[in-house]
Amino acid sequence: GWSDFFTLVTTVSADDAANRIRTIGSFAAQQNPDASGIRRSPYSPDPAVNSQTYHDVIGTTAPHPLGEVWAATLWELYWALVDEYGFDEDLVHGEGGNNIAVQLVMDGMKLQACDPGFLDGRDGILAADEATYGGANRCIIWQVFANRGLGFEASQGENTNRNDGVESYRTQPDCIKELKIAK
Repeated sequence: GWSDFFTLVTTVSADDAANRIRTIGSFAAQQNPDASGIRRSPYSPDPAVNSQTYHDVIGTTAPHPLGEVWAATLWELYWALVDEYGFDEDLVHGEGGNNIAVQLVMDGMKLQACDPGFLDGRDGILAADEATYGGANRCIIWQVFANRGLGFEASQGENTNRNDGVESYRTQPDCIKELKIAK
């Protein structure tokens, strides 16, 4: 998942948009660029194009089906931050959402637990945001992870067992912008 994410972010151009379907290995698989490539789904933050969630790692046995769910989540985070802060063509010194996303993922890898599971990775990214940006992107991060089943009440179970995780689509409670009461 990490390698797919970094491949995707290093090939984005200023005229790209979140709705552009991206693939890994479509050329090697002799497919059109909008096919799925060597992954189960092409990458897109649009759930109509890539609906993979934390539940989709259950029952997988190879590393790639596991990693593509992680990469899909990080790709959605990338575009959520680009939507918030814009795109900066300067990949090294820029201050756009694309730069923030890459910085958060890099720093999150450093701050996550050893031998991490999905939620350890999420928590590393949240810790990176707190350390680098004072938590300014916390609710964006929580919402994206909740969209992919890695929300506030998710459980990863054992970090070495891909079959015991439990999804949650709830964001952190203090990121909810309106209170709804049902009688």
